Amino acid sequence: MRQFLSKTVLFAIPIVLLPLLFYIIIDPFKVIFDYPEQINTDKAYQITWNRDYQSTQLFLNNYKKYNYDSFILGNSMSFFYQATTWEKYIDGNCFHFNASNESLYGIWRKINLLDSLKVDIKNALIVINSNSLIGTQNSPGHLFIKHPALSNESWFTFHATMFKGFFPKPIFAFIDVFFTGKLKPYMYAYGIRNKVWKHDMVTNQISYYIFDQQIKENPEQFYADKMKLFVKRDTVQTYNKAVINGIRKILLNNIKNVLKSHKTNYKIIISPLYDQIKFNRIELEYLKNLFGAENIFDFSGINNFTEDYHSFYEGSHYRPVVCDSILSIIYK
Repeated sequence: MRQFLSKTVLFAIPIVLLPLLFYIIIDPFKVIFDYPEQINTDKAYQITWNRDYQSTQLFLNNYKKYNYDSFILGNSMSFFYQATTWEKYIDGNCFHFNASNESLYGIWRKINLLDSLKVDIKNALIVINSNSLIGTQNSPGHLFIKHPALSNESWFTFHATMFKGFFPKPIFAFIDVFFTGKLKPYMYAYGIRNKVWKHDMVTNQISYYIFDQQIKENPEQFYADKMKLFVKRDTVQTYNKAVINGIRKILLNNIKNVLKSHKTNYKIIISPLYDQIKFNRIELEYLKNLFGAENIFDFSGINNFTEDYHSFYEGSHYRPVVCDSILSIIYK
């Protein structure tokens, strides 16, 4: 029996070590080594990385150099609020401190990090929807787990989660693209995609430059390929279920107290979404009472933005042209 176990262990060692070695060498999610360009790439494809890690690491690398004092926070809906546009309405130096699938926990931890580093929070633009208020703990999965500087969890836990996103199934796609340099349809399932992003390494602003170019050149063709994503909606206004209670109220109060202590000029935007579901009325009043009605702007539900599918890239993310209009409204 002992001999069998010894042989099993010896057989298993290379099965584990070789993928781990390959993972370290190619660093597929760009979380092991430092990079001058974290999202931009000269390759013909891009890999879906952990946006929370990329944003946080870029901030930690740069905040002393660029003296950021104004921050855009939120989930992927916030990506398209352009830093250069926002800076026209504020007196500040912007950093786009966003994350994919950002949660209330993530927004609080970022604001807390800024406060702990004694970074001046002169201006803040916080972009939310009902779903982004749900999460109160570190997010699971390699695409969403928080940077250890935010979560205060161990680097081992972080890297173990990232490695799980690479092994066992995705490793074959990464090996394939690493050696051939060619994007193949099956790789999309593992986050290896067409090159569509551009990334500013100072403001952390990202843009869908390929999609923006396609819409500019031939908008109807762009949307013709995506019409199945724009499903028919109910003409009767519906509302989100209530989610704010207990720990969520504590986190919201924590955010408010830090912003108050910094005398921050802040605006909280509730995103316009294609589903046209309206933000919960009771919770909207709660946010207005907590943060001040003059700082809460609700663009959810049935309105001019959400009625027109041209406002969106697909069924989820609204375009910079909508963001620009919203900024002009809230800062008028």
